[in-house]
Amino acid sequence: MSSASNSRAEGPAIAGKVSPGPRAQLLAIGTELTDGIIQNTHFRYLGSQLKSLGFRVAGGLQLPDELAMILRALAGVEAELVVVTGGLGPTSDDLTREAVARAAGVPLEFQPAIWQRLLERFASTGRQVPESNRRQAFIPAGFEVIANDWGTAPGFWGRLPRPGAQADLPVGLRAGAWLAALPGPPAELEPMFALRLLPLLARAFADLGTGAELAATALLIPESALEDALRRCRREGVVWGTRVAEDHIAFSLRGGPEEGREAVLAALQEEFGAARLRRGHWRPGEILFRALGERGERLALAESCTGGLAAKWLTDLPGASRVFWGGVSAYSNEAKQRLLGVPRALLEERGAVSAEAAAGMARGLLERSGAELSAAVTGIAGPEGGSPGKPVGTVWIGVAHRDGRSLTRAFSFSGGRDLIRRRAAVVTLLAAACLLEGSELPAF
Repeated sequence: MSSASNSRAEGPAIAGKVSPGPRAQLLAIGTELTDGIIQNTHFRYLGSQLKSLGFRVAGGLQLPDELAMILRALAGVEAELVVVTGGLGPTSDDLTREAVARAAGVPLEFQPAIWQRLLERFASTGRQVPESNRRQAFIPAGFEVIANDWGTAPGFWGRLPRPGAQADLPVGLRAGAWLAALPGPPAELEPMFALRLLPLLARAFADLGTGAELAATALLIPESALEDALRRCRREGVVWGTRVAEDHIAFSLRGGPEEGREAVLAALQEEFGAARLRRGHWRPGEILFRALGERGERLALAESCTGGLAAKWLTDLPGASRVFWGGVSAYSNEAKQRLLGVPRALLEERGAVSAEAAAGMARGLLERSGAELSAAVTGIAGPEGGSPGKPVGTVWIGVAHRDGRSLTRAFSFSGGRDLIRRRAAVVTLLAAACLLEGSELPAF
């Protein structure tokens, strides 16, 4: 039997003291989590989101797919809100529905509307619904369905009984913690939280800052540096929550008056530059996608140290063919010469990681492509290859437009090979967007 692992999900205190808000507890269900097969990213996302709303996140538990352990965890909840993730699939070891029903003392009820939605979803793909998926049409009686437009597993929302409450008391006095059950895959959990659960939390916890928010994105800013800046720039009543992704940090400002949230954003942009601190939640590829789309232009990418990562992020977006001409992963000097036309003498004299090489890669691809804009990246991702003059983490970016505008810039990134490559891909996309927008790419 796997044992439960306890990990704290509480974020950093706001304004130097612990939030006085209601407590929240997180339960992540899945033997694949407790066995270490997949990584639990739920606590970081949910913890930061709940903290920004004014909840005091008391902690989190990872639990295997074992009914008795899930029931013990639910019976021991000492919070006003519990968010359960996972265990809502169609298989026999998906036990969240049954565990919550038992904890609440209610039966599972078949929901025809959920079943019809599943039938329609599968019919649209030309498949028949497996009988096992019928399990997903059952939720605990009296709980409200949380619709899932991103997968097959709906969530649900309701209240657990208060421990020791007498059955003859009115329901309002017997009710204990609010409970939200959400599916485990982040691609389903995160939009369901933002678009479905937030309104329910606003209704149940009317005094929290679940209303107006200001969404923003930090690019190439360390999480600790962003947190320090948020503390320096804070305004009365404004709280925040952050979510770290591989290519950006998404954060939200909630609470306080609108002018307070706007003042925080303005101060952050003054400190980091508007190119790296943007209103709204944007991945770097989305920023460049929008800038290209608004101008009806296309991009060509020449990548060396990133090996096609920037192109991958751009083509992850639906409709990328409208803005992306194509890319070249020119890793070796020979590839830079043959595919991009960078002169051999230039590479021998200045080196492959240089302003001249980056500019030559961008110009060469622009001449060979049908794109209006090209961007190139070359650098030393390590762990070998560095020198005193060009240490590991040295990256050069070159951007060129058919109208004659160009940009060449050096950057120095720290961290391991993967982190340097990701940062180089981010700055490549960001530099191309800045050239199109006419905005300044700040030094950092």
